Amino acid sequence: MAAEQRREIIKAIQEKRGGSRLICCLTSDRDNAQGLMAKDFLFRFFQHLRMMQTAEKSGKLEKLDVLLFTLGGDTLAAYALSRLVRQFAKTIGVLVPHLCLSGGTLFALGANEIVMTRLATLSAIDPSITGLLNPSAKLVQGMPGMPGQEMVVPVGVESVAGFKKLVREEWHLDAEGSANAFSLLAQRVNPLLLGDLQRSKEQIVRLATTLMALHSSDTDRIKNAVETLATGLGSHDYLIGVEEARNEVKLYVADENPELEDLILRLYEDFSGEMELGTPFNPALDILSARQQPGQPAAASKVLKIVMIESLGREDVWEREFVSAAPGQFQIRRNHWRK
Repeated sequence: MAAEQRREIIKAIQEKRGGSRLICCLTSDRDNAQGLMAKDFLFRFFQHLRMMQTAEKSGKLEKLDVLLFTLGGDTLAAYALSRLVRQFAKTIGVLVPHLCLSGGTLFALGANEIVMTRLATLSAIDPSITGLLNPSAKLVQGMPGMPGQEMVVPVGVESVAGFKKLVREEWHLDAEGSANAFSLLAQRVNPLLLGDLQRSKEQIVRLATTLMALHSSDTDRIKNAVETLATGLGSHDYLIGVEEARNEVKLYVADENPELEDLILRLYEDFSGEMELGTPFNPALDILSARQQPGQPAAASKVLKIVMIESLGREDVWEREFVSAAPGQFQIRRNHWRK
């Protein structure tokens, strides 16, 4: 289904949501071709929002919904994006068809209401850091990549917190033992990185609290939600379903609406088909398959849709094109936004 046909579903969702305006934002979850929330989303969203505001011929929109599917990304980008949409609408809703993880969950905290299908999941928002100070390890057989290749090991806030708890509460080490344990940790993980992790932990709590405070004055509810998401789940990969999000994390999750759920999933499934979500990208197999199609040139290519941001009047797509110039050799020919 092309964008023109998707507009009918978007219109139906807007009507079902009481005259809201809808922006759809989906990032690829494909192995070897993932898309993540980033700061360049701000300009794209701004163009959609300004167009909507012009069409309304008024100040702020009464109601804006964002359909979001993402594995996460830059937490500061997610925070800024949530603040941006708040400038254009009095009430914000986030529609979650399936995965809305990490930075996506942080973005959703800024919404007055989160609409989750029964398939939908949120996640923890505890940060991890990947950079020049991170430790590295060699890949072994069975891991993605070439065996023996060096890879950077991400370090998460909760991993360090878990080590600290292990030393103090499980092993009950004395002062000397604790000092030795943390000395060993510092030999494997740069002490400056440990400091950055602590700052990241404090920052994510502040960002999440600020976003929820934009639409709620219930400080106890905000504290429970932020502490649970930032430090209380034990794993960054922990998935939170609709009932847990509503009843345990105490997020502002809407009641079930089967008709709306059907529309949201239909829209998601259409985007999913176009972006080939959930399907690992293998350049050799995918480009070879394209080359074997009738009428395709010898140097076949494969265009991937890494990010799609779409509303009734505009479509922005981040595309990445791979081309096979020689047997077993693949190059990226273009990697940019297309409007």
